[in-house]
Amino acid sequence: MSKLLVLINGLPGAGKTTLGRSLAPALGARLLSKDAVKEALADCLDDADALPWLGGIAMDTVWAMAGASTGDVLIDSWWFAPRDLEFARAGIARGGADRVAEVWCDVPVAIARDRYRDRRRSPLHRDEQRLAEDWDAWAERAAPLGLAPVVPVDTAKPVDAADLARRIRHAASGPC
Repeated sequence: MSKLLVLINGLPGAGKTTLGRSLAPALGARLLSKDAVKEALADCLDDADALPWLGGIAMDTVWAMAGASTGDVLIDSWWFAPRDLEFARAGIARGGADRVAEVWCDVPVAIARDRYRDRRRSPLHRDEQRLAEDWDAWAERAAPLGLAPVVPVDTAKPVDAADLARRIRHAASGPC
């Protein structure tokens, strides 16, 4: 049976999680969110801050879950190519899909930054620190991984999930 793996990528605040929640049912796929897994793992620890590589553990867990799934899978995460390209390549191989696509959440940097700054979530993510220390490099070098066909989507406005699902299926049916 054919299996589709979709990476939902883009800057923090680009709308990946929001998009994933509407896209998963349109594709009939399971949504796996690195941040949700990271938060669940942190809940099992006395001091998650003492484990700075928890994000990597969460991503390994997501890839394992994707590989164990018999159906189509969407993975919502921020993959920064200079940091994550080879990890993503290995993860895609673990995902066990014969069709892969990358959705690039394209949004003006200022909008993504404002969304990222304004959202409220667990201090575990260290958003304030990352905004101060990493944002400029991320914004300057943000780009799709390019390990699979890329389907860009404007997430500054509402997205037609059914149309996007059609575009993804079409892109994933051809060569990278």
